Amino acid sequence: MTFPPPRALTAAEKTVGSRHAPEGGAAVRGSYDSVAESYAELVGQGMEAEALWERGVLGVFAEAVGVGAVVGDLGCGTGRVAGYLRGLGVSVVGVDLSPGMLRVAARDHREVAFAAGDMTRLPLATGVLGGALAWYSTVHSSDEQVDAMAAEFARVLVPGGVLCVAFKVGPDGSAPASWLVHAYGHSVRLPVYRRPVDDLSALLGRHGLIETARVVRQPEDREPTPQGFLLLRRAGRVAGSGA
Repeated sequence: MTFPPPRALTAAEKTVGSRHAPEGGAAVRGSYDSVAESYAELVGQGMEAEALWERGVLGVFAEAVGVGAVVGDLGCGTGRVAGYLRGLGVSVVGVDLSPGMLRVAARDHREVAFAAGDMTRLPLATGVLGGALAWYSTVHSSDEQVDAMAAEFARVLVPGGVLCVAFKVGPDGSAPASWLVHAYGHSVRLPVYRRPVDDLSALLGRHGLIETARVVRQPEDREPTPQGFLLLRRAGRVAGSGA
């Protein structure tokens, strides 16, 4: 299935940081622009080295979306997860705030369409996606930002469409748990949020995104906290279901 690239943001839109929190937008974009090439070299193009649970969750997500649907990898970075999903037979379009990350993504994953965009105002038509993936792409965002993102996730999904969110688990997501100031050989400034699973599920649920499953795995290697994965469906009748 061929999926035409979505509308890219205009030059004016690209210069506007997120309107929902001062640490968003331009600071996140600049940090990821600076680390894009180093990130790709250190992390690689695929998901083979990831933990079993990560690959398992993505496999379940791909099956839940089903054949013929289009998935949006929202906050796709260098496109390695988008490429992995494409390898599972899913049509994918990737969206990211960082032009630097998108340049790497387009170079390394030519089978995937990519576009620049802020997750609080996605450059995608309403109801165009059968599945949406936010793979650790909310971890630098405040609750207010994530609320705006959730509204966009619901908007771009078809009724019954599947959302998968990967995130860092913690006791309180109302403020950054820490700040990342050095990554992949570069100076950066990125807030890191760790959220309770119930809180994130409830936030998404306010926008008609209903939890169907959750996985929490314990920390591995240098991870300080557990990692969470939520699967949800957009409320509403699925076309052709007769429900």
